[in-house]
Amino acid sequence: MLSPLTRRNLTLSYGYAACAFFGINTLWVIFLQQQGLSLVEIGLCESVFHLTSFLSEVPSGVIADRFGYRPVLIISRLMAIGHALIMLTAHSLGWLLLAFILQAWAYNLQSGTIEAAQYDSLVNTQATQHYPRVTTILNTTIEVADTLGVVLAGWLMPQHLSVTYWVYLAAALIAILAISGLHVPQRQLTKTHSTQPSLRTILRAAAHLLVTQRRLRLLMIFDALFSALGTTYYYYFQTVMTAQHFSGRLITTILIASMALNIVAIQLTPWLQRHQTQHQLLYGLCLRAHLVTPSVYWSSSI
Repeated sequence: MLSPLTRRNLTLSYGYAACAFFGINTLWVIFLQQQGLSLVEIGLCESVFHLTSFLSEVPSGVIADRFGYRPVLIISRLMAIGHALIMLTAHSLGWLLLAFILQAWAYNLQSGTIEAAQYDSLVNTQATQHYPRVTTILNTTIEVADTLGVVLAGWLMPQHLSVTYWVYLAAALIAILAISGLHVPQRQLTKTHSTQPSLRTILRAAAHLLVTQRRLRLLMIFDALFSALGTTYYYYFQTVMTAQHFSGRLITTILIASMALNIVAIQLTPWLQRHQTQHQLLYGLCLRAHLVTPSVYWSSSI
């Protein structure tokens, strides 16, 4: 049985996630095209985002351990606010690159932090057996929020797409208010700087783990490659839709359909893990991706 405090912490974390992952700015490729950027410049912005994220992932985790979940999550949304303000006011590529650096930091600072805060809340009340259910609710919340944001963004296309960044900014402010009420678990409050591992120690331990754990290494490489290809396809297909003169309603419908499938997949994951081996899941994932790509391109040519 979850304590009232744990329930409150989980509710606040769900609310934060809903605001932080509200997909109102999902159509940023189309937005930058409207601002006059070429595909090469848009690709540079995307590359800067991922490079910054790659370099900042481990340090951001150290920051969360040192200073606590609540301050880090608040700083994450402040970075998101900075990103939105620059996207609304910038007129040069340099400023837009800075916006994507801030967006990467906003992502890194909350990456894993929400989940860690939830888990520590459950640890305090010895209720960690509820974590699979908690993480399912969290991921479903993120997908639903992302979908609702895309719906709203589609309604605002093409003349009012800049409004999406004002909504994104407002959602970040609401997220800050939500997470401000989070109670930091006592287990984290008692940590001291002297007991914290250094960044060098963490990197050495991670490198040693990757060298010695071949299966883990291969899974991480697979996830990185598959995610990279999926992300590239997802965002650059926006340019295909605009080039084919898809209406805002049709673009929204396509994106909503993909996100609805994500939600279904999240709910089916525990069942699939019980009934299929790891290799079957990975091979099936690749096969479905291979089949979906030509069918989507076929539909875009109709």
